Amino acid sequence: MGVNALHHVLIRVQDPERSRRFYEDVLLLPFMEIPVGADISSIWEGRPGSGTLLATQVGSTFVMLAPPLEGADPEDRFDELRIGVDHLAFGVDSRDDLRALLERLTEAGVATAGIEDDSVLGNQFVGFRDPDNVQWEFWAA
Repeated sequence: MGVNALHHVLIRVQDPERSRRFYEDVLLLPFMEIPVGADISSIWEGRPGSGTLLATQVGSTFVMLAPPLEGADPEDRFDELRIGVDHLAFGVDSRDDLRALLERLTEAGVATAGIEDDSVLGNQFVGFRDPDNVQWEFWAA
């Protein structure tokens, strides 16, 4: 088996439209809507008969947003102290891209530590949290 890419990441979010606005307005990631039937949506909160997944493509990887599953705690937020994914990290072309991202994050009131230097990899990055507390990082090569 030759694994050659990460196909997609699905993120459960409390409010898909709130998350979509954040990702589109601040991160400039355009989302498409993928209609789904009851075979998928029936396990979502409220058990709707149909619904919509939101997806954006980052390189060859899709990032998808989905509502909470039935029975999820409505106050739950991401916590990297639990077992599972710790954070998402994406590459950008340059430090200029990091500066532009940092400006949009600042304008949106999103807390960051600015452009940080990673002494292990020798790269620079900007880290921040999305509306559900998932940590995102954008790295310049």
